[in-house]
Amino acid sequence: MKAFNTLLRASVFFASVILFASCQKEAMFPDNQEVLAKYGGGSGGDESVGNNLSFPVIWSEGAELPLRVAPTGLTDTDVLLQGGWWYVWGVDPIDPQAPIYSCQPNPANPAVCLDGSTPGDGTSTVYKAYLQKDARNFWKAYNEPATEILNVDSIDWGDNLESIDWNLTSKVRTEVVLYENLPAPVLQYAMRHVSGWGVDEMHGLQTQLNNTVVTGPGSKATVFSRHARLTIQRLTSLSPNLTWDATNHIWIGDANAPVFSKAVHEAADGPGYYNAEVNVKGKIIFGYTWDLKKLNDGAGVYRITFSFDESGPGTVLNTFFDANTGIITPAEEIEVAAVDGGGGGTAVVDYLNNLTYIDVVIKARGGRSNR
Repeated sequence: MKAFNTLLRASVFFASVILFASCQKEAMFPDNQEVLAKYGGGSGGDESVGNNLSFPVIWSEGAELPLRVAPTGLTDTDVLLQGGWWYVWGVDPIDPQAPIYSCQPNPANPAVCLDGSTPGDGTSTVYKAYLQKDARNFWKAYNEPATEILNVDSIDWGDNLESIDWNLTSKVRTEVVLYENLPAPVLQYAMRHVSGWGVDEMHGLQTQLNNTVVTGPGSKATVFSRHARLTIQRLTSLSPNLTWDATNHIWIGDANAPVFSKAVHEAADGPGYYNAEVNVKGKIIFGYTWDLKKLNDGAGVYRITFSFDESGPGTVLNTFFDANTGIITPAEEIEVAAVDGGGGGTAVVDYLNNLTYIDVVIKARGGRSNR
């Protein structure tokens, strides 16, 4: 297990941060009743504001993503909760088939839901969830640069790649999250699913009804590296003979030229790049939406490879997979109405080449794959 000097400092001030954050600077900002009367509990969703960081992150090579800046008068370890919030209770949903237990407070009477009902189901604890993308809500989890070589502990590929097959009309979200186990707890904020799925999905910071912030456990961090690259190639054999070309970032042998190959350090504005973001859950993930209508070599098996550029972004590569790096498997199968037949690929770690990949089936419009 790797140790970071900054984590040693973090374990010392962790308890004081939680206590200080829960105070929320109440003397500096108006009471939430005023906000409710004006905004009706709020719906969040201001794209210009962005998401708050809720899950810890380590900047592996020191290069950082831009994060929300603390409002005037606050520091990064303060919490501001004066914007929109919803009531939440019950089990947090994990897929679109699960119910979402939440309601928006009534501006005229915040003790009840917008429809006049009482929050909760009578048995579960009721919480608040302060919404992302709201300028009057702010929090920021632990984030520090690595001080030693970082060997990633685990890799989480998006469940949609591991659980189902897609077709040539699909838009496939390719997500990868790298995790590092931490030697001491750091500041992490608990999040709750508030409403929606996909483009209209909303999450919020979980608090007690008295606005005491729920934190922890802070035992893991995601890993960010500008050296990360995504490569997508169609395989030409059911038993491919392949060799990784690290210089050109491609598999050579039984594979076509890439339909996509870009690194984070090459990213610019727009959907055609590979990048990382703070998602609505407040976690930094690597992601790319693969539009198969525009980028494909026909139906078949495609290898999606996540690797690291040795050079290019102006920093020295400090992120590695080793023999102990594991794959996090999906908790359950995901059902998507537009895709039939189930399927999905199995993620692999190739630590000798410092990469991970997953082979996925892309079907023709009629559902048949030409392997």
